[in-house]
Amino acid sequence: MQNHLYLYPNIANARKGKFTQAALAEHMGISQQEISRYETGEVKAPVNYLIDLANICNVSVDYILGHSTDISTIDKRERYILSLFNSLTEVNKIKIEERMITLIETQK
Repeated sequence: MQNHLYLYPNIANARKGKFTQAALAEHMGISQQEISRYETGEVKAPVNYLIDLANICNVSVDYILGHSTDISTIDKRERYILSLFNSLTEVNKIKIEERMITLIETQK
């Protein structure tokens, strides 16, 4: 028995409501049977599949891996802003946070 069976329902949940297995398979260039095997845990899903699934279904990899119960999505703009933020030094991240707080307070 595999140790990481908890993630397979998350794989299916990330897809459901957005794609059928067949549509996702076509989009990803793999077979529907392969997706079914990943979702049931019959076959371990490779990391690149998990990353692609997260990007295509607009969920976090943390959700798929069970590190977060939040399936909420972020849009492309938010993802872009996060990538910019993550490229800053820690000192500059603090400065941005302070400026954001100031902006929020002034718009009230």
